[in-house]
Amino acid sequence: MREVSELGLLVPLPLTAEGFYDASLTVPSLEDVLFMADCIAFDHDSPTVVAPLQEPAAAPYEPIGHDRPWLPANHTYRDILASVAEQAHEIRYTDMLRLRYSTSGDPLTRFSHRFAGRVEPLALYAMVIRHVDLLAEYMGLFRVLEAPRGSNGLDFITGHLDSLEGYDFGRLVTVPAFLPEQAEEPVEVFSVLKERALGRMEALVTAGIDTARHLYAIRNGLAQGKKDLILNDFGIAVDTWRPTCLC
Repeated sequence: MREVSELGLLVPLPLTAEGFYDASLTVPSLEDVLFMADCIAFDHDSPTVVAPLQEPAAAPYEPIGHDRPWLPANHTYRDILASVAEQAHEIRYTDMLRLRYSTSGDPLTRFSHRFAGRVEPLALYAMVIRHVDLLAEYMGLFRVLEAPRGSNGLDFITGHLDSLEGYDFGRLVTVPAFLPEQAEEPVEVFSVLKERALGRMEALVTAGIDTARHLYAIRNGLAQGKKDLILNDFGIAVDTWRPTCLC
């Protein structure tokens, strides 16, 4: 794979062992590209969208509703996906992310080896983090936890909570904007997320609350439409949210 712009666009190319383009090599299939995109999404906790290199055709249908002349007439489904992915990224981060992979020989790029037997949960995870809605994302992430044992996820969570503090998630670094007023040091993302998670777990334990069952209660509240949703883990913006129909 080779970076083709500074806008987060990557293009899969058949390369030689020395990293040179060779048209005689087999071009990656769509399935290969989708799998690679899911791996990149997982490694960077950021949504990816696969798009054709050539310009897509216009949508084969007319939009429903009133004409809005201020909207671009050639707005395609691909454009919508790219826009949603960008919004989902901005919900998580204020800056761009630096690719975690080194230029050559990085074991992280052995995608087929790393995710052997895990292609389906990987695809589910990559789909989930494309959500702009935080609560829908939570539901999807919980389904990823349920997948390994085909259960409600409680045993999986309980069995891995104690290993969280000592687990090495690697490094994922933000790339700050190059403006004088934003000349800050890059942020090590996984360290921040890990610190937040450990702090929240400590608060729950101190309050005598079982962490796994607390997370499961949030899942049930969202899935079953209960009135007493547990939203405090999502912050004040969600905790004080009141439903409004945008119909």
